[in-house]
Amino acid sequence: MRAHMGAFRWPDLELGRSIDDPAHACELLEVYVGPQGEPGEERFQLTVCTPSALADQLQRHSFLIGRHWLFVPELHPAEVTTWLSDRIAVLEAPTWSELAEKIGRIGAWEFEDYDG
Repeated sequence: MRAHMGAFRWPDLELGRSIDDPAHACELLEVYVGPQGEPGEERFQLTVCTPSALADQLQRHSFLIGRHWLFVPELHPAEVTTWLSDRIAVLEAPTWSELAEKIGRIGAWEFEDYDG
């Protein structure tokens, strides 16, 4: 089974706010993906952030959990969504549940799918 890409949403940017400095930005991204050839889709969320914006976040919060963060040198929404679309398009699994787990991880860890 493979994924069907639905929509990408940048919720805060939809409210009319723009990215003033692509080299210093941190934005929530929602990715809507469903099983190819079947109805339905799920929402996956991640924070897309530049290193300097991350440094600012760490000034305000002593600890950040980084599992659902994507770090980029500059935040250009079209480039991010293209990269994610390409990355998700190559994922494959026997069931939607297993595929959704892979999408939710975005990145891969050597032993995460190890069966031996």
